[in-house]
Amino acid sequence: MTVAITLNIGLVMVAMGVAVALTVPDVPVLTLYVVLMVSAVAIPVGTWPLTHTLWSAIDLRVRPVSVAEADDARSWVVAHRDSTA
Repeated sequence: MTVAITLNIGLVMVAMGVAVALTVPDVPVLTLYVVLMVSAVAIPVGTWPLTHTLWSAIDLRVRPVSVAEADDARSWVVAHRDSTA
């Protein structure tokens, strides 16, 4: 979530800066507002798989899975596989 928020805010701010810099004498405020609002919704949706994977990798690097957690996960999968089949 943190990675997604940081990426979203960063990309929207860069886009806003570039758009204002390119149209400095007469900035189309309404158009810029609509485009940035749509991108603020579309960017997190589009980058969710990447940011979720990145955050999972960071979490696993900082807090590795212990042997007990891995065994518990295996037993849970086996128990639920048998009950749904």
